[in-house]
Amino acid sequence: MDSQPHNQPKAQSLEDPFYYLANANTLIHWVMRLHADLLNESERALIGHYLSLPKNAQALLIRMIMRTQTIYRASQLQHYAEIGSDIEELATQLEQCDLIERDPLLELNEVADLINKEELLALAKRFIPTPLAKSSSKRALLELLNVQSLPAKRLSEWLAVPTDSFKLKCQPLFDRLRLMFFGNQRQSWSEFVVTELGYFNYEPIQLDDSSRAFHHRTEVDQYLALNAIYEESETTPLPERIIRAQEIMPINSWIAGRHGRLLYNLGQEAERAADIDTALSLYEASSLGDALIRELRLLEKSERYEAIAPRITGYRQESPYTPTPLQELLINRVEKRLSKKLSTPFTPIILKEPERINLTTPKLDTLRVEQTTALALGNDSNTLFYVENCLINTLFGLLFWDVLYAPIPGAFFHPFQAQPADLYRSNFKEQRADLIQECFNRLDNGDYQGAIRDRYQEKYGITNSFIHWGVVSKELIELALEIIPAQHLRKIFERLLSDLRNHRSGFPDLIEFNLKERNYRLIEVKGPGDRLQDNQKLWLDYFVEQEIPSAVCWVEWQQDDAQ
Repeated sequence: MDSQPHNQPKAQSLEDPFYYLANANTLIHWVMRLHADLLNESERALIGHYLSLPKNAQALLIRMIMRTQTIYRASQLQHYAEIGSDIEELATQLEQCDLIERDPLLELNEVADLINKEELLALAKRFIPTPLAKSSSKRALLELLNVQSLPAKRLSEWLAVPTDSFKLKCQPLFDRLRLMFFGNQRQSWSEFVVTELGYFNYEPIQLDDSSRAFHHRTEVDQYLALNAIYEESETTPLPERIIRAQEIMPINSWIAGRHGRLLYNLGQEAERAADIDTALSLYEASSLGDALIRELRLLEKSERYEAIAPRITGYRQESPYTPTPLQELLINRVEKRLSKKLSTPFTPIILKEPERINLTTPKLDTLRVEQTTALALGNDSNTLFYVENCLINTLFGLLFWDVLYAPIPGAFFHPFQAQPADLYRSNFKEQRADLIQECFNRLDNGDYQGAIRDRYQEKYGITNSFIHWGVVSKELIELALEIIPAQHLRKIFERLLSDLRNHRSGFPDLIEFNLKERNYRLIEVKGPGDRLQDNQKLWLDYFVEQEIPSAVCWVEWQQDDAQ
């Protein structure tokens, strides 16, 4: 395929009553142009049949596709004015193209999702000989009916009245199309609509024929298979889902990451079910650092102490992933407890502690403890802002904007992305090394302030997963640029880039600016009974090491003398 840019997918105006159809067809045509080689012959033929249908028939199908159900009563589809009322004729056209099944056989639970309680009560009276109270809930009626082990029937047979129903046969295909367009299954067909409404604005990305989320059909198949196992957690027994997950052999590293996360989640389920051996094997197979911590704790809990040290050594030597500082801290705690059990040597990790502030102040019921602390510590010289993770991430997002939106193959697939798809992958920094260095050069030569101001002005309101437009004001940006030294920002951004997934959280709650002295301090607030989280401790340790001013404010509520 060539790499020339093409017309970009755009949201259709909501003034068009068929806006949703235009948006869906934009998605379908985009996938057909970029991913046709990843569709099989029958899928391409089915899409061709769909595109050959009259506009109203296409619209009816897309209305059904966009909703959460796959089975419909005809009466549910009568209220779309732009489609018209001749649903029966349109359904016939869809059936002839093998897109839906009319009057399908339905299991009892499928029927229950389509009918109201009164209809279910009438149905139950036909199959249950004992008297039934009108006040019976749908759940109670279903439980009674399920005991009867009734075979599947058509909806009209269940209700004993003529009732037409339709079942989508093409839902798997349209799920596949949506996945290939967005590169994930979190985003839905409505993404076009919320963009057109202005709820989200995205950075314009130049897309071309290299802008593909997937390069092999097996990638799509494995992604869908993994997602299906996730979604079946309430309907399919755990052993069956484990077998299916273990049968998947990931085709590449990013599918392997999703596969590892699934094994981790299944391991948690097995642990909750007290199936210790299965949980341990799933955690080990996951290869995730989080899974290792769960595995070590489970080995402790089951008193398999002799297995812990070899497992830690094996992970450090054989895992493709270097343990993060947080994982090392958690592993160190396991080693500490193990040393007491087995009387083995142990070298503790000792974190540096920042300045301590002890504050006793009246409790203000209308304010959070962080806001109350900001008021208590503020004065004519000091002004405090409740920023938590917002300020530093926003400054990073503004300075590193060109890094985040660099046209790297595999980073952007469609116009509705708030961050590159490879943000958390191991080669993110390597592929953008020159752009990242340019940002650090700006911090070194002083150009960063102008760059951040310009980006704030140019990009205000554009969705960027690092930027919190509604929290970080222009005033706050200006104070931060004027008072926080460039070398401090550099050190903070270096750590942030070392582990973007985990280090973008854990920042202190408040930032304090001393307007007279022109200095600042980052302050973590802890109310009565609260404690520091590990990611917060690690950031504070880093701040102390880098001589970045920081403190923890321990708050106690002032007691009312009348009490």
